Amino acid sequence: MTDLRYAREADRLDQTPPPAGPLDVSPLLGTWINTNPGSRGIVRFVLGSRDGVLTVRAFGAGLTEGTEEPERDWGEVDAERIYTDGMTSGNVMSFTARYDFGFLESHLQANMNLGLLVVAGYNTFTDGSGRSSYFSREFYHR
Repeated sequence: MTDLRYAREADRLDQTPPPAGPLDVSPLLGTWINTNPGSRGIVRFVLGSRDGVLTVRAFGAGLTEGTEEPERDWGEVDAERIYTDGMTSGNVMSFTARYDFGFLESHLQANMNLGLLVVAGYNTFTDGSGRSSYFSREFYHR
């Protein structure tokens, strides 16, 4: 096998990369509401920043046991990765995050598109229940 320096033409670095340092996550920040009010998945996200790290707080549909609240707070996690719209760009447009509930792992991949936050969820049950892993994709607005 040859020593690859890029896997496709778009990966060639013919320009000077942007200066190293933290990316500006402010375009992602805020509360994002599901465009489908009848969603049985994630109903909203609150994206924040702590010391330059993108934080993700998801709220799932459904009543919390013993309460009348219509959402389940998944808690806050740090984004695993943040992505720009190109390898020499500083324009943040995407992130990944992971939740591990013990019985279920949810890997979320999100990107901004036409003013919406598009979130794909890859969900795997780890409790031996026999439930199938499943994919979801939903759209969110501010």
